[in-house]
Amino acid sequence: MVYKHIMRVGITINDKKLGRLIVGGIDPKFSSRDTKVPYLVDKYIIVKTTTEELKFKVKKMDLSTSIAGNLNIGVIVYDSNDFIKIKSGDEVWAVLD
Repeated sequence: MVYKHIMRVGITINDKKLGRLIVGGIDPKFSSRDTKVPYLVDKYIIVKTTTEELKFKVKKMDLSTSIAGNLNIGVIVYDSNDFIKIKSGDEVWAVLD
């Protein structure tokens, strides 16, 4: 499989209306002028924790900029029991193939 680093997890939110949300700062190689962030909807991401790699299918994603001009990303994933294993600081990778 081919992976592309997307972000480091900032927070996770399990909301009854939104679903399971992963929010983080995008890898610094992306900028507001050169995003090239892959479109992840209906594709898979891998969250690398300190002990394992967790695979999730993306339901929705959103890019935004911070007040400092950095890019942030929010990813809503389909239901998975592994969601509770994600911690702040874990790495998120897009599965490209």
